[in-house]
Amino acid sequence: VELLEEGEEIFNIEGPNGTPFPVEKYGTVLLVGQGWGAGANYPIAKELLYAQNEVYAILVGGSRENIYCEEEYKTLLGKEKVFVYTEEDDYGKEGGVAQAVEEFIRDVKQPDLVVFAGSSVGGEAVAQITKDKGIKNLSLVASAMLCTSGLCLTCRVKVGDKMVLNCIEGPYLDGNAVDWKMVAFRNGYYWDLEKEGAEYFANKLLPKLKRKKQKK
Repeated sequence: VELLEEGEEIFNIEGPNGTPFPVEKYGTVLLVGQGWGAGANYPIAKELLYAQNEVYAILVGGSRENIYCEEEYKTLLGKEKVFVYTEEDDYGKEGGVAQAVEEFIRDVKQPDLVVFAGSSVGGEAVAQITKDKGIKNLSLVASAMLCTSGLCLTCRVKVGDKMVLNCIEGPYLDGNAVDWKMVAFRNGYYWDLEKEGAEYFANKLLPKLKRKKQKK
């Protein structure tokens, strides 16, 4: 949006899509945000607090650059309820999502609900823990979406013994029942397009945005 010039317009914006997150009183809730997932979980953290839950947050990233919304979470929940993990540098504790969740259960308490947002690999790792310990798990399933209206079937996800349309029934689904390997496999169809889009942004749009900000 920042790149738009006077007279230009956006062709179409559609939303909201999917099913709202089921906000209710669960008890103790652990939010696990891997990379961008921290941003997705943040508004849910606020609503869960309003519903009188005890809320904790784990933020996981490859490096400090991949840790998002840390100060916002600490302001909302309190510093003692926010745990930061990185995999490639010494910011916060060292480790990934599985280690972070296991250490929370061991050192703090076992939550009544885990809410995960991040990669399919991270989702599968968290689900292995929550299934073993009988913990309810609601995970944001980041499946590829095209039409966002249930027509193209691109976003279908296997949950238990049925297929669901993530753009309608998701994006937060029963993480313990999601077939995470299928999610990763289906997303693989679009990796080349995602890479092409990321390269276009980095090489074309980002320099343009930086030049525009320098002029202000």
